[in-house]
Amino acid sequence: MKRRGKSISGLFLRFAVLFCINTAVILLGGMLLLMGAARTGFVLPANYTETRLTDRMPEIKAAGDFPDRWLPDGAAYGIYSQEGDLRAGNFDNKESEAAWDHYKNGNTYASAGNYYRFIKQDNGNICIVKYDLYMKYSRAELNEILPAPEILSFVVDGILIILNVVFLSRHFAGRLNRELGKLEKITEKIAENNLEFETSPSDIREISQVMGSFCRMKDALKASLTQQWDMERQKQEQLASLTHDIKTPLTIIKGNAELLAESPLSRENKECADYILSNAGDIERYLGRIKEVLNGSPGGGEVHRLSCSRLGAILHEAALQVAAAEKLPAAFDVRLMEGEIDCCPENILRAWKNILSNAAEYTDKKRGIEVSVRLRDREDHKFLEAVVRDYGPGFSPRDLKYADQEFYSGDASRHNREHQGLGLAIARNFLKEQGGWLELGNHSGGAEVRCWISVLPLEQRGESDLIRDL
Repeated sequence: MKRRGKSISGLFLRFAVLFCINTAVILLGGMLLLMGAARTGFVLPANYTETRLTDRMPEIKAAGDFPDRWLPDGAAYGIYSQEGDLRAGNFDNKESEAAWDHYKNGNTYASAGNYYRFIKQDNGNICIVKYDLYMKYSRAELNEILPAPEILSFVVDGILIILNVVFLSRHFAGRLNRELGKLEKITEKIAENNLEFETSPSDIREISQVMGSFCRMKDALKASLTQQWDMERQKQEQLASLTHDIKTPLTIIKGNAELLAESPLSRENKECADYILSNAGDIERYLGRIKEVLNGSPGGGEVHRLSCSRLGAILHEAALQVAAAEKLPAAFDVRLMEGEIDCCPENILRAWKNILSNAAEYTDKKRGIEVSVRLRDREDHKFLEAVVRDYGPGFSPRDLKYADQEFYSGDASRHNREHQGLGLAIARNFLKEQGGWLELGNHSGGAEVRCWISVLPLEQRGESDLIRDL
């Protein structure tokens, strides 16, 4: 990785130098090729017509009105009297007038590389010949199908220069792509968490430096992941040990509660014993779920079809238990509802209890909590809406934005150092699994949490599985 290599600027400079050298070779080669064609007679020089006119001057002077045989191919002419009348030739009317005007003015340049030659014949007439100074092919048929040799040379040179740019660009782009491919392979391996690989040095200095940075990042990431994996393993071991340790006191609590339930009790004490047994059963199921998760199982609960009224009764019963345990007054508005819901009752109940516990902790102990469960229409669909209101400090603007995020600690109004910021996050995740969502807000006296659970459309409803023992 410490190999010096070449810089990208050096590569571009090399590209520019090679382009200039190749371009000069192409232009020089085209020029030499054109000169060689002229020396071999394949191409006639640009002054060929002018030289022929000079060589045949005596014959043209003595030819009178018929100098055609002595004029070079491609030359136009006109025979004029002393007064400027056109006597013979192949000029059209417009060209005839232009040629005579040039003669009177002594101007031999016509236009676009064409020139005039003024020849006074022996009989006193004026022969005006128009010719060009362009190279031509020695074979007349080539002059008709091909552009002039100079133009053809420029076209060929232009094509060769374009090909030069394309080939050089592809060559240097291919080299850069090969080096960048090494970086891409490194990023792919890092993205796959494959950190056991070696890197080869690059011939380009800047890419080699980036590869060095990637290597340092890989080593740092590897150390961080190793530390994180060790911490996760320790947490799993501690959680597994704690789960095992909880079973003993839970068994004792459940056994004593069962003994109490079998003995003569007052109605209130009997109700308390039933609450203890019911929640002890919940704890046993939670411990079993934790064990499944630790063993790598998804741990999802079984989905049942419940009537909305049955689910409302389950939520009502859970709210009664929490209010009784916290010795809080509670107001209920739980209605009989039509419709059915496909859900995991256990997960719904866990989410609901998290919300109730959160409300019970922050509410005014004298005013308690309010619970309502009803059907609501929203976005052309029917939902079961379960609402918990407390009379505490309510949610701050920051709480409303982040309170259902994992490990959110918030401000002092509704959070303290003893909380892990998981209650509302767990509730949100469970509701999302059931096709619903969590909605946080405030009412005039405190905080308000709404749970939305999707109700089955009428065409999907069937016989309800009314679960009586959770």
